[in-house]
Amino acid sequence: MSGLITPSLDEMVFNAKEFTKAGLKIPLLIGGATTSKMHTAVKIEQHYKGNQALHVLDAARSVVVVQQLLDARIRDEYVQEIQDEYADLRKEYYDGQKDKTFVSLAKARSKKLQTDWSSVNIVKPSFLGNKVYKNYDLKLLVPFIDWDPFFSTW
Repeated sequence: MSGLITPSLDEMVFNAKEFTKAGLKIPLLIGGATTSKMHTAVKIEQHYKGNQALHVLDAARSVVVVQQLLDARIRDEYVQEIQDEYADLRKEYYDGQKDKTFVSLAKARSKKLQTDWSSVNIVKPSFLGNKVYKNYDLKLLVPFIDWDPFFSTW
């Protein structure tokens, strides 16, 4: 399953439960922009009883994961490592929840940010709207371009 937006995380939990009801006995690979090992360990794995639910960072890495799941010589050890890691992640998550303290809505509102805008000198911009530069040498911009996002995506 792949999640691109946050609401898909809840759908993954729902689907894991449905897959269990349907009796599926295959590994469940979780991936996508909004997913994480922590989410898989805390929210999804416990609801999928047919086999192992596991997080995969991206589609290219899923090939290695599937190879390990298909190799009968190492599969059980690999799955056990994942289960142990997820148990540690769940413990870390739930231990972190114990430290949280909550206050009433009234108390939270009483602690809201207090700002005196009359004491702040806000400078008015020299112009509003779009500014067009005609006949601008684009070579002057090249040293300021960060190409890393382009190359990592490409």
